[in-house]
Amino acid sequence: MAKALAQEMDDLVLNGLSVLSDESAQALAKCRGDSLSLNGLTTLTAEAAKALSRYKGHYLSLDGLTELSDEVIKLLSRYEGNISLRGLISLSDETARAFARCKCGLSLDGLTTLTDGEAKALIRHKSHLSLNGLTALSYECAKFLAQHEGGYLSLDGVKTLSNEAAKAFSKHKNHHLSLNGLGTLSDEGIKALTQYEGWLELDGLTTLAEETAKALAQHKGDLYLNGVTLLSHEAAKALAQHKGNLYLNGVTLLSHEAAKALAQHKGDLCLNGVTLLSHEAAKALAQHKGGLSLEGLTSFSDEAAEALAQHKGGYLSLGGLTSVSVGTAAALSRYQGNLLSLSGLTSLVEEAVKALAHHKGTYYLSLDGLTLLSDEAAKALAQHKGSLSLNGLTSLSDGSAKALAQHKGDLSLDGLTLLSDEAAKALAQHKGTLSLNGLTSLSDGSAKALAQHKGDLSLNGLTLLSDEVAQTLALRKHSLSLYGLTTLSAKAAKTLRNNPNISL
Repeated sequence: MAKALAQEMDDLVLNGLSVLSDESAQALAKCRGDSLSLNGLTTLTAEAAKALSRYKGHYLSLDGLTELSDEVIKLLSRYEGNISLRGLISLSDETARAFARCKCGLSLDGLTTLTDGEAKALIRHKSHLSLNGLTALSYECAKFLAQHEGGYLSLDGVKTLSNEAAKAFSKHKNHHLSLNGLGTLSDEGIKALTQYEGWLELDGLTTLAEETAKALAQHKGDLYLNGVTLLSHEAAKALAQHKGNLYLNGVTLLSHEAAKALAQHKGDLCLNGVTLLSHEAAKALAQHKGGLSLEGLTSFSDEAAEALAQHKGGYLSLGGLTSVSVGTAAALSRYQGNLLSLSGLTSLVEEAVKALAHHKGTYYLSLDGLTLLSDEAAKALAQHKGSLSLNGLTSLSDGSAKALAQHKGDLSLDGLTLLSDEAAKALAQHKGTLSLNGLTSLSDGSAKALAQHKGDLSLNGLTLLSDEVAQTLALRKHSLSLYGLTTLSAKAAKTLRNNPNISL
């Protein structure tokens, strides 16, 4: 059973398991999904821990374990992803020191208290660290945790923070600090935290006075204020002085004046909570010079689309749109930024497809929400000049494959799990990067065809290759990515490694 489940490409949730044999652990470690959840386990042998440490996914959850031996911790520390151990409710200094040697990201959200000694021990941990169960933090603990250099420190359970603790975190060296549990902060505390140079999350703040906004604007780095629901013109004007990406996804309504003020902000601007946007507000936001995300919009007028099409920042993300009129599609086709995301569209009328395909500005067009594509629509999209992402497609007709092969630019079809030999033969004629990471198997015919593809090719969904297919793919003269392989004979491995264009 474990061997069969390990072949699944999706994330694997097996929280009903209460016992895991060493053999089953070895099988599940080969799971191809990005996360493996085994929260029902209450014990774990050293051999099982050793096996699970070889899991290649990014997230391993073992929240049912309430205690671990130093040996098991040592073995799990070899895992290179992020491991969740939320069942641990207490930590000795010795256990903290054992965890500090872990190379993996650690989620210890079950801990509700942390001694100064334990905090001091965790300083040496060099990866992501989550301690969201802590509700209070002494100055001494804050001082020690501020020295943690693992990349990401999350303390979302902390409700209050003294000015002294805030000052300690102002010197924090990680690139990401999350304090989303803070509902209020003193002026002195805010001023201290703004000295921290990294991503700062303060989503617990629900209101934003002008003076607070002015103080936060001094922060140099990404700033998350997703708990704020109302934004005055004055607060928006103050935040516009912030230099870094700004996240205000809790704001649902945006006045023309606030939009005009935020347009002066230098950095990406995320307003994914906005559900309605007037023509005037759209026109104002179009003047923003950074990336703009408005994924809360499910529809807007052709006039608003015309206005947003004038935006010249790095990207425009409208992933909340579930349908667009031909007029809106025509307007957006004139967008000249680097990326246009319309990944929420599940279907498009042919006229809208043709309108989007003929735009000349956007380098990258994302239509990942489309699950079906007619041959005629494929022919239209093939006229798009730039990168094209259609990762929502799970099947592709031979006719559509032939049409898309004419597309000039990078092409991503990661949703495809099966590909006929004819379709592979057609796509092999595509000139540009071709991504087919959803394929889990490849026939000899498809391999022979794709080996002739003139451009970078990504097949990271393949977990095994026969000697014959490996020999065929080894003939490629362009880059080939095969990072998902877990089963390969020595002969096949040698054959592939002899080609410097192939990455395993």
